[in-house]
Amino acid sequence: MMKKSKLITKAWKQMSSRVAKHRAAAAEKPHIPHDVPKGHLVVYVGKEEESYKRFVIKITLLHNPTIRALLDQSKDEAYDDFTSGDSKLCIPCDETLFLEVLRCASPR
Repeated sequence: MMKKSKLITKAWKQMSSRVAKHRAAAAEKPHIPHDVPKGHLVVYVGKEEESYKRFVIKITLLHNPTIRALLDQSKDEAYDDFTSGDSKLCIPCDETLFLEVLRCASPR
């Protein structure tokens, strides 16, 4: 009976060790939203933080000069947000202007 108890205890310790390793590995991985397809990223657009609207855009659009200008402008205006640990990519412009830029920048 004692041998069976030791086997169960050993198996339990091994299983709990695996679970702990799995949890530690999961905690280290960055969170990627499930609704963002591969090759895309999330940007938040709006004048005020409370009214930001979330857009999922193709990463290739970052090469467009107009979008780069908007990003440079947002980097200058929101430098404090980036250094405070907020990882949201925010573009402080009117939503209709951003949609027009996307329309012009998107490949046909």
